[in-house]
Amino acid sequence: MNEIIVIPRHLAIVRFIDIPSVIDDEIEKMVEFQAIKEIPYSKEDMIFSYRNFGSYKDGFSSIMLVIAKREMIDEMLREKDFNVDAIRLHSELLHLFLLKKGIINTEGVNLVIHVGKDDSEIMMLDKNQPKFSRGFKNSDRFLEEITHSLLAYKKDKNNPEIDTIIVAHSSIIDINNIKPYIIEHFRIPVNFYEYSEDLTTLELPAKIDLVPKEFSDKKMKSQKRKQKFITYSLIGFVIILFFASVSFKIHEKKRLLKMLTSRIDQLQSKTERLDIFLKKTMLAKKHRLDGRFIIEILKYSYNLIPVNVSLSGLSYDGGELISYKGSTKDMSNIFPFVKKLEKSEYFDSVEVKYATKKKVKGEELTDFIIQCRIGKNL
Repeated sequence: MNEIIVIPRHLAIVRFIDIPSVIDDEIEKMVEFQAIKEIPYSKEDMIFSYRNFGSYKDGFSSIMLVIAKREMIDEMLREKDFNVDAIRLHSELLHLFLLKKGIINTEGVNLVIHVGKDDSEIMMLDKNQPKFSRGFKNSDRFLEEITHSLLAYKKDKNNPEIDTIIVAHSSIIDINNIKPYIIEHFRIPVNFYEYSEDLTTLELPAKIDLVPKEFSDKKMKSQKRKQKFITYSLIGFVIILFFASVSFKIHEKKRLLKMLTSRIDQLQSKTERLDIFLKKTMLAKKHRLDGRFIIEILKYSYNLIPVNVSLSGLSYDGGELISYKGSTKDMSNIFPFVKKLEKSEYFDSVEVKYATKKKVKGEELTDFIIQCRIGKNL
């Protein structure tokens, strides 16, 4: 049985973002685009995964985006001789575990402090959904790290005040020496929760998996080879059994032929299902390639945006249309951007679908929507 690797919070970058879509394929493309846009690594040097907490307003989805360095992930896989089923983030497993145990106050704001052997982490949960996360290595500056995390959380004045404080730790961790300091550090009561379970064995519904895609594909191919080997071995066994039966048990010919016919029908059914699975795999690969093509278009056109134009939204209808939504101080700034898009080999047509002026804090702005049709010959 392969292992599950759990990455501590401080070894990953976590962002909580809102995506203007509730369609899984669109969300995946937009999350990849956001990861490339915000994180200071090249696409080849990072691995990302995410958890979708669902839609919360007007077609937006709340996303927990997790990014790790590929070099670190590759090293972890080598240490396990690549016998790995999944690479999880400890923060997600802890969140799901506390929900399962009913520890979280689902009607208020929870501050969760997890104390580990070598590192700790802070999570803010608004009702039952994470809104903030930070990890750090354990040291004699433990309380200072907590204070620093709370200050970072409070920078956003829209973040609500804390209602409940939960300090969680494994039963193998003794925190009696820091308990009094933690209690004294806060003005509201602190709830301590000790657990003995191994979070990787609880079959928690985790979504974040940082196993590289090429590793997953290689593993899938290996499984297919094993399936084929089993199928062909069974067919070979049937053939051998057939000739052995004919050679040594002539008098049981009819009975054996009936049995073999039934067995061959079963194997044929398995072979047909395997063929269907392979066709679905090829179709899924094609969809991934199409998704990458759309991302390339978005990356290319994003670099064309003039300095005096502010882009507030990008959308893709899943077919031929990509729309840009934004604003500018002077409507004349829109047309150079349109001309650049028209020169692109990606688009058949570009048009301004909407443009209107408004005043914001005494300053006149023009909101606009530009719609581009992807070329049919691409």
